[in-house]
Amino acid sequence: MISHATTIGRAHRLMQRNCQDFAATASPAPHIAIGIVCDGCGSKYKENGTLQATTYPSHNETGANLLGQFAVNFLNQKLANFSEPLCPQAVENVLSDLHLAAISFLHHLTAHFPAATRRQFVATHLLTTLVGFVRTPETAVFFWQGDGFLVADGRVQPLHSNNQPDYLAYQLLQPKPAQTNFQLAFVPQPQNLRWLAVATDGWSAQQLCQLAEPRPPLALQRWLNVQSQQRGHFDDDGAVALWHES
Repeated sequence: MISHATTIGRAHRLMQRNCQDFAATASPAPHIAIGIVCDGCGSKYKENGTLQATTYPSHNETGANLLGQFAVNFLNQKLANFSEPLCPQAVENVLSDLHLAAISFLHHLTAHFPAATRRQFVATHLLTTLVGFVRTPETAVFFWQGDGFLVADGRVQPLHSNNQPDYLAYQLLQPKPAQTNFQLAFVPQPQNLRWLAVATDGWSAQQLCQLAEPRPPLALQRWLNVQSQQRGHFDDDGAVALWHES
């Protein structure tokens, strides 16, 4: 079973800001699962002028939604049409293709911007993390660009970035891409897996461990809505994508 959910953090509710997190799941074929979460950068962009710096607000939920939906659609199509067993090397190759395609997708979004405003648009609309998993009968792998959480059978691995994530869209501002793939982590003994999750950094390890119980998508969203109303929970936005063995 696959499911995903998002919630607006308390700080964003008080400021009446949009949720900057995105989550999606897909199952392109029997026994294949995809989960993706994205977290748009909330920092304002400062552009230094000749007299004083100009500050622009963040609208990076745009990039989180666009890049997240692109990534899940790309993987859904690629894995649905795969004619060979999806061994670890095959999945790694698909993720490398996704990395290249995602950069190309972002390039096309900015292709007609003048150089003077392109950097500003990237910094205010396209900066987002991307954390995901692919589960096949042969393997299970996490992939990511930026911070968040990985969970395998209740074992929680935080992805730290010192609050300076290496956003994929940064590569639009470089002469040539610095990376050819996401960071990857293959799960040992995937045949014994019971559940997987990826989450944005608004979650805590304690909250993520409560996801071991399978919940259909609507029940998961309701549970998350209740959690987000409790004191001390989800000051920041939260997104999660899950797979449970049926």
